Amino acid sequence: MRAAVIHHLHQSFLGNAGPYLAGASEHFRGDPLPELDEVDAIVTFGGEQSALDRGPLEAEAELLREAVAHEIPVLGVCLGAQLLAHALGGTVARRPRRLIAWLPLEPLDRSDPVLGRLPEGAHALHWNEDGFEPPPGAVELLRRPDAHGAQAFRCGSGWGIQFHPEVDAAALEHWYAAWGEILAPAGVTEASARAADERHLPGQAALSEAIFGGFVRFARDRVAARAGA
Repeated sequence: MRAAVIHHLHQSFLGNAGPYLAGASEHFRGDPLPELDEVDAIVTFGGEQSALDRGPLEAEAELLREAVAHEIPVLGVCLGAQLLAHALGGTVARRPRRLIAWLPLEPLDRSDPVLGRLPEGAHALHWNEDGFEPPPGAVELLRRPDAHGAQAFRCGSGWGIQFHPEVDAAALEHWYAAWGEILAPAGVTEASARAADERHLPGQAALSEAIFGGFVRFARDRVAARAGA
């Protein structure tokens, strides 16, 4: 299976997603986007930018729209999910306050191949300034944590998740060093944030296996089905 990964962070990483995306072509900030006829699946990650700044990211939104139109599996994470929601007709809006928190994940559809088999009691890290409303016709897959946007949706062959199952300890160290000043506006201290990290980081490998592993299995099955048609 030919997978493509789109990164937006200046200091990008795969973290817990790495074992499932080994061999994928990686497209870093400023690189050309992948060509649809060269990929069987796309994973697009988070970044410092905002999906509300449409100009620089509109070409990627169009790519994601075309991918779903051609039934190519897409998984958007945080900014990637917001771009996917926008691309498919959903909306992105600024939250009233930044959200930096580990929140419980409560699946609404246990039959979903990507988000239906999350570990019991799973929590995931939200580190967001914006939120999204899913596109028309999308299915919400996780219970909303508050009134300011969805956590996850599926629309056709596209999935969007607002949180970061890929995050690991090394990535978080960089985030604290680079963006520690945004903790206070989110209403958290570094000490309380790190205490939550210590509780929940050990569960992220299993969460990533469910999400990234499930996505890759879905995409591989799609490739196999097309080859056998």
